[in-house]
Amino acid sequence: MAEGGEKILEARLHPSGFEMSDSNFYSLTCASDSRLYYTLCSHDINTHARVYRYDPQTDEVTLIADLGEVTGEAGKKSLPQGKSHTPFFEHDGKLYFASHYGYFKASGGKEEPAEVPEGYTQYPGGHFIEIEMRTGRARVLGTAQNAEGIITMTLDGHRGRLYGLTWPRGYFIFLDLDTGRMTNLGPVSRDGEVGTGDRYFCLCRTFALFQETGDVYFTNPDGEILCYVYSRNRVERVDWAHMRKDVFGFWDPHTPGHQGYNWRPCKWHPGHQVFYGVHPKSGYLFLFDPKKKRHEMIDRICSERIRKAGLFEYFRYGYLTLDFAPDDPETVCYISGYYAYRDDVELTDEDRLHGLTCGSADFSPGAFKKIRSFITFVTYHLPTRTYTDHGVVRLEDGRFPTNTQTIAVHPNGRVYTCPWLPRLHRQEGKPWSHCELISFRLPHTGGAL
Repeated sequence: MAEGGEKILEARLHPSGFEMSDSNFYSLTCASDSRLYYTLCSHDINTHARVYRYDPQTDEVTLIADLGEVTGEAGKKSLPQGKSHTPFFEHDGKLYFASHYGYFKASGGKEEPAEVPEGYTQYPGGHFIEIEMRTGRARVLGTAQNAEGIITMTLDGHRGRLYGLTWPRGYFIFLDLDTGRMTNLGPVSRDGEVGTGDRYFCLCRTFALFQETGDVYFTNPDGEILCYVYSRNRVERVDWAHMRKDVFGFWDPHTPGHQGYNWRPCKWHPGHQVFYGVHPKSGYLFLFDPKKKRHEMIDRICSERIRKAGLFEYFRYGYLTLDFAPDDPETVCYISGYYAYRDDVELTDEDRLHGLTCGSADFSPGAFKKIRSFITFVTYHLPTRTYTDHGVVRLEDGRFPTNTQTIAVHPNGRVYTCPWLPRLHRQEGKPWSHCELISFRLPHTGGAL
């Protein structure tokens, strides 16, 4: 049992050997070849992210691409393509994704570009990248503005478009796959994450492409839902729905450290022909239907501990961990988290108050010595509105993952994710934790499985 007696979901590690990997944000996809594709990221100034493929049949992890080599930036001392914040989108035997900043600074909850150190040059811009699945050959298709990464992306294969939202300023861009032409429609979120005062907006991390019309929906932290209207080639405010719901809590969109009223994941359900999404800090599941103009709240799907305590989600930006069970698409799958103070350290009254009232992550070095964090696997059966927290994820060697931002539920009956793992032995010059692919068996969900 974990802290508090929760059930344990035992997980297998699928190691890559990438020692400088320290994170993964939303970059895990099960493709039509039944293999999993994912990007392991790094915040190190001298390290580019790497794309891997895992084959469940052979149990092999294969390095597909080093983003420094793919982009021609390896060894050039420019700020690296340290991350990818996007899933892989498949079309005609190819995968599409985007690259992003890895080296930045954070202060007071605000993340923004760091000063370029002496001897280095500015970040050259995030790239739209294509990978041929059969050969693994990768190439750059287009590049965002200098010093702008691509933090959000989707593919409209039918119309031959890649859409992106840049970081930190929040430009809405798209690339035409036939011509290679890049278009920039300008900022859509005030001054984005470099803004100050009422010009600061935390950027949305997920696009919702409505395939029928080619329209692309996304949010701003003030609760406005925006739409790139394909037929008019412009971004407009949606007038029939918004994200300012009382059940989400009350958020100042101009204060950093949270995503405000942005949605976190927002995923299309082919059977229901609607989107399902999650608000980040409340962990509230909702339905979003552009065709019938419906926006309905469903239930909280965060961990049972968080629900019972009435707290917000542990991670300050919530979780990008929404999927559907392949053999039971009526069931939503989600990975949440919680933390507990250690029983072997002395706590102050301020520590206890923080734990009881905030339920939010404190990533200061002192906090790491006081807390233990866990991830839990949750399912929600939509027709019966049945919520189940199946327990805490733990590796076979006894380690507990501390955070994750990815999920892929495979038809083989296993759940895959790329969490933060505490190192078995602290290594000088290496991050305190590293990020790898793990998997555990999909528990009975209460539906058809």
